[in-house]
Amino acid sequence: MIFIISIFVLLGSAFIFIAALGLLRFDNLYSRMHATTKATSFGILLLIIGIALFFNSGIIWIKSVLVILFIYLTAPLAAHSVAKSYKEKDEKME
Repeated sequence: MIFIISIFVLLGSAFIFIAALGLLRFDNLYSRMHATTKATSFGILLLIIGIALFFNSGIIWIKSVLVILFIYLTAPLAAHSVAKSYKEKDEKME
């Protein structure tokens, strides 16, 4: 069981690391947002599953599901808000 938990945690950490590299490597805001929202959300999902498996308690599973729902509901909305404000700023500058 520890092997499976370790795989979830390591894969989650790897996805978050890839998102950080994408944030540094990509050149414009839209590419950076795509890298950070997609890879980070999936990385957090894997990390939370690993943590829930490690503790294996009912309340931990409930909290894990709620955190995952919160992340998957708010990350796209936050990215959309940032992109919209960036686009409006560029239109006002022209």
